[in-house]
Amino acid sequence: MKTIILALALALGANFFVPAEVEAADLIKIRIGVDSSSFSYQYRVAKGAGLFEKYGFDAELFTFSYGIDTLNAAILGETDSAQAADFAVASRLSVGNNLRILTHILTYNIDGTQLWIRDPSVKTAADLKGKRLGVQKGTVNEYVWGRFFLKQNINPDEVEQIYLGSNAELLAAFQSNELDALWVSQEYVSVAAAVENARKLGNYELAGFNPRAFGLLDIRFIEANKTKIPDFLRALEEATVFLKDKPDEAAKIIADDIKIPVDAAREGIKTYTYEIRFLQEDLQDVIDVADWSIKNGLIKNAYDVRNTLYLDAIREAFPNKVAVKD
Repeated sequence: MKTIILALALALGANFFVPAEVEAADLIKIRIGVDSSSFSYQYRVAKGAGLFEKYGFDAELFTFSYGIDTLNAAILGETDSAQAADFAVASRLSVGNNLRILTHILTYNIDGTQLWIRDPSVKTAADLKGKRLGVQKGTVNEYVWGRFFLKQNINPDEVEQIYLGSNAELLAAFQSNELDALWVSQEYVSVAAAVENARKLGNYELAGFNPRAFGLLDIRFIEANKTKIPDFLRALEEATVFLKDKPDEAAKIIADDIKIPVDAAREGIKTYTYEIRFLQEDLQDVIDVADWSIKNGLIKNAYDVRNTLYLDAIREAFPNKVAVKD
């Protein structure tokens, strides 16, 4: 049975490149690792709205706790695609593997992730000395804490960093008074706010850093499907526009997929500015994160980030969205 491509494009109300009708048997299978939060919304909309299929892909999504987990799965060959924030990307690419950075997918909104506390004695960031902080090991959250300590003149040895493996675990620990502070993304703010004595202390301005995130593909998948990789990006671009133009409809797709309230999905959309592109500032972000992390002992191996890029596809699909110096 053929997929009716043009009808879907018109229904979405956008002027996009429209590929020819695709036989179901001709769809390219792709295994995509996504995280469990609003970080993954472009991919979930691309799947739920039929955009991956429209552009010739039979996409299967595998949900993990964090972006770092999607990278680990791809490195192990369990998936073909991953999405993660700059620190996780920099740390995993430093060890050498088959992953290539394909595109920027989002930038955090400065107030999209907030620092919440529950100890009444904490009035300023400096008061977190001696407190218990929730940390997502190996993720950009760990890097943000590192930058926070530096900016707020706090020695990491002066706090207790408690490592937990999911947002649910972190929030549960905060609720049960096992944590004094944690970073909370927009869709979970209502949960944090319901905790006794909890209040917002600030946002990423306290760390002097605003993360970005990237989509990656396995080079072996790229080589086997090189002519179709631009279409993969076209599907993500159309999903990105869908998120911006139809947030209510997107929230319903996402809520049904992740099994969260529609209101939470709608709030999650506000956490990031989603954009398919790759600019010099995006490359510099990964370089700066890698350099800082190497100097401060978070990453062991020095390497050239430029060797981890694959930009041919985005140059073909969206030449006006690429600007990287040679």
